[in-house]
Amino acid sequence: MHQMRYTFPHFTPSPEYVQPDYEKWAAVRIGMSRDDVVSQLGPPLDDEFLGGKSRPTDPYYSYGYLQMPMLPHPRTYDFLIGFDDDGTVFTKIDPFNGRFSTDGSPTSPEIIIPTDRAAFSHYPRILDCRWFPSSGLYPMTYIFELGAGQPFGPEQFHGEEIESDLPIPFFMTTFGGAQPGRFRVKAKNKLGESDWSDYRYFSFTV
Repeated sequence: MHQMRYTFPHFTPSPEYVQPDYEKWAAVRIGMSRDDVVSQLGPPLDDEFLGGKSRPTDPYYSYGYLQMPMLPHPRTYDFLIGFDDDGTVFTKIDPFNGRFSTDGSPTSPEIIIPTDRAAFSHYPRILDCRWFPSSGLYPMTYIFELGAGQPFGPEQFHGEEIESDLPIPFFMTTFGGAQPGRFRVKAKNKLGESDWSDYRYFSFTV
């Protein structure tokens, strides 16, 4: 029996990026047969995290993954196609929430959390920011901007761009005082930089 390996936060895997052709991936539709999927994308990967060598009756076919550094589990972001009992596609999962680059340059990140206008009261004031990975040529890094506003008066923010070359799509930081804040993020690879994401606003209360 194949045993999936779970790891702890101190484990840092070697980065590895395997991606399908975006245009061919986008052409796969719900209801397609296994044969049609293989005709479109080729045979699935022999993926050790899905049990090793692929079989024609597997419930999921693997077509790629983003194995990023600094994650507690090395395989968080996958390209998977799931098949129903009748052998037709019932789900298609990708790391990018369906947003694909057309030329290899990074797509603008889409923020997941915090939700917009979220209000927090916990202490210590740790802010957990996460977004969908950007699609495009890998490796990919991220630049993070965090802004603090005035607790009273007009909504004005003083932003600080963190040129971090962050290799993962999340960032945790402290946030001082009871005040509003906002953040945004953009992606970068060797072909250039994406546009900034939309701002995500939040606040910490007393």
